[in-house]
Amino acid sequence: MAKGNDSQLLLTAAEAAKRCGCSIRTWRTRDRIGLTPPPIRIGRSVYWRPEELSAWVEAGCPDRKTWLEQQRG
Repeated sequence: MAKGNDSQLLLTAAEAAKRCGCSIRTWRTRDRIGLTPPPIRIGRSVYWRPEELSAWVEAGCPDRKTWLEQQRG
């Protein structure tokens, strides 16, 4: 992955957790129970889009179901 805040296309779970101010363990738990935006899966790897993560935080970190409903309109 490219380094740098704005040029990075995808974030790993560790990078997403760091941006959101929580531990990787907490992030993975939240992802597993649907409290993060939906990840992008490439093979066995899991990533998040930085733009979506920023928008999700600005929206108040809603659960995944609510977030997806908000995105649909």
